[in-house]
Amino acid sequence: MIQKKVWQAGLWAVVTSAGLLASGGVASGAGVDMYDGQWHYSLTPYAWFPNISQTLQFNTPLGGGKTVEVEVKPDSYLSNLEFALMGTFEARKGDWALAMDLVYNDFSGERGKIKTVRGPGGNLALPIDVNLNVDIQALVWTGIGSYTVARSAAGTLDVFGGVRYLGLETSTDLSFSGPDGVLGRSGGNSEKINVWDGIVGVRGEVRLGDGDDWFLPYYLDIGAGNYSNWTWQGWAGIGYRFDWGDLVLAYRNLSYSTTGDEIVEDLRMAGPALGATFRW
Repeated sequence: MIQKKVWQAGLWAVVTSAGLLASGGVASGAGVDMYDGQWHYSLTPYAWFPNISQTLQFNTPLGGGKTVEVEVKPDSYLSNLEFALMGTFEARKGDWALAMDLVYNDFSGERGKIKTVRGPGGNLALPIDVNLNVDIQALVWTGIGSYTVARSAAGTLDVFGGVRYLGLETSTDLSFSGPDGVLGRSGGNSEKINVWDGIVGVRGEVRLGDGDDWFLPYYLDIGAGNYSNWTWQGWAGIGYRFDWGDLVLAYRNLSYSTTGDEIVEDLRMAGPALGATFRW
């Protein structure tokens, strides 16, 4: 079983390879001038390992409608990963660019952690034994159009606008019991939401030193959409430019917050990402 889990995690890392630059990808690889006025393209496969935190509203085994905060960490979901696909594609002509970013994760049966349970009277005391299993299918697609407003030896700055789609299907099974199994209760909930948001933001890089080898890529967006929600995403990291392309290590955060009676009140995915960008 341990070998299988290690194999699954390793396969995911290999298949998705490594990278997170093209979503902020305005750097040029060796031999490719992305700003020469001709069409150029870049492809970035990457691996992202976020902690996933959700605030959900549903009927819990404690009785009645409750708000439950749950957290799932990579050391749990990597062993239960069914499929993952992450990558970014960009087309650029001079200062104008179009980019698409895709994140898809499907994992089931992983153990989660309940952080708090809130009712009308505030936070509730949890029983001694709490078990939580979570199934999550998440598709996040972002499409933007950008324009480079500043470009020099010190770095670049793009402004952009676009849309982001979140398709989230979550199934949560909870069970509670007191000492020796007394007062054991169980329950759960399954829900699917589709969220569209308009976004605006900035992206680019800051170059370090006199050469072009080391650089600091950055990305930030904010938006609002159809689920009475607002969303923001940001990441920053450090990159190194090789002859074949760029290698980047970054920390990425994607957050959603809704109002009203939606099943998902809040969703946050935050963690390190690693990958490579190839240009032609």
